Amino acid sequence: MEDVIIVGGGPAGLYSAFYCGLRGMSVKLIEAQTYLGGKLNVYKEKNIWDIGGVVPQPAEDIVASLITQANAFEPTYCLGIKVIGIFREGENICVHTDDGKKHYAKSVILGTGTGIITPKKLEFDYLAEFETSNLHYGVSSIEAFRHRKIMITGGNDSAIQWAKILADVAEKVYLVYRKDLFRGYEVEVADVLNHDKINCLMEKKITNFTTLDNQTIHSAEITHVTEETVEEIEIDDVIVCHGFEKNNPLTKGEKTFELVDSLFYKTTENGETSMDGVFAAGDAASYDGKVRLIAGAFHDAVNATNHAKKRIDPEATETGQVSSHHDVLQSREVPTA
Repeated sequence: MEDVIIVGGGPAGLYSAFYCGLRGMSVKLIEAQTYLGGKLNVYKEKNIWDIGGVVPQPAEDIVASLITQANAFEPTYCLGIKVIGIFREGENICVHTDDGKKHYAKSVILGTGTGIITPKKLEFDYLAEFETSNLHYGVSSIEAFRHRKIMITGGNDSAIQWAKILADVAEKVYLVYRKDLFRGYEVEVADVLNHDKINCLMEKKITNFTTLDNQTIHSAEITHVTEETVEEIEIDDVIVCHGFEKNNPLTKGEKTFELVDSLFYKTTENGETSMDGVFAAGDAASYDGKVRLIAGAFHDAVNATNHAKKRIDPEATETGQVSSHHDVLQSREVPTA
């Protein structure tokens, strides 16, 4: 029996783990992926600018810092395990996971974001070997693309930003989009349209690949969506930025929680969901004035934790002790990530 079970190991979940420890509660954190950090792992080398007082740094460094901070109070981690159901059992809560186990807690904090995300793949069949060579659904290393000819498919913010970033190291960048206008911010769209190393192929899409060794992509077949003209372009790498499929078992089937847009948990400003004792923080939560930034996730985590504490111990103070005065933090060497 834990004081708190946290579902999700992204920024909201990790900061909740820290703050629950700060408030003297035992914590078990359950994460569907085999690693912590949530969506920040999708763009590890991109600089994060929107955390107050933190100098811009790569997302992977933010993840490492969040894990170090959470580890200060030694939470229990259960990684690679999906939560498939949450049920009240008397005054306590039972969390069911896909390995057939039941986990019990006095309260639960949902830091599930928009669910388990998997990249949307290309719509035509291709050799599976490409995905282990030069077909990418994310960018783990910018340097790996130095002096290479890259084709990015997609018209969203992610596609546009990667085109700009990789143009600094690549020999050439092709940006392929099936519509006549990109969906990104106006200033960034103007940047890619006028960039001398980015060739924007509008109203076109990738329809096939050629290979010389059955292992790597040699060239991409590009088809105009209305005129159906076809051209072939030799490339070294393809990056797919078509967005993500989102899957959250807790929002499927019989509705345990009241939802917003069938995706977010409807909460109060204090993170309270429609189930007593279950709170939500970060992108998982929806309430008037919700801020969908990492900074907002930290704010939500504090509120959810404080109200979980009051539910467990009605005599507890409304807020936690300032961390700079906390005896445990002053006397403990913080574990590294």
